Amino acid sequence: MTLVLILALFACGKNETSSTVDLVKTIATESRTKPRVEVSVKMNGEQPAPEDLVLQKTIEDRIERAHIGRLISSGSNSGYLNVTVEVDNTADAIAKLRTILQNAGALNRSSFKVKSGD
Repeated sequence: MTLVLILALFACGKNETSSTVDLVKTIATESRTKPRVEVSVKMNGEQPAPEDLVLQKTIEDRIERAHIGRLISSGSNSGYLNVTVEVDNTADAIAKLRTILQNAGALNRSSFKVKSGD
């Protein structure tokens, strides 16, 4: 009887561990497969001016408030502000990002690039 109880407990423990491992694998797989949208905004110079940094912060804040996706990175490079957002749906995200950029007065100097989440 004791042996049966020990075997039953051992078997239950294996299933819990297996389901936990499966859950972790599923979450990891889903997080790798979400697409990303990279927004680039042309600055007036090669280095960001104070107004460029204010614009960047405004864009980041509005992305978070609108729940467009998860902000992955933000910075500047070679005359451009760059913001990368992990999203569920690229078409919906780009439409919302265009509105944010238009309201910030930066849509006419912005571009978008869709990247795979791998």
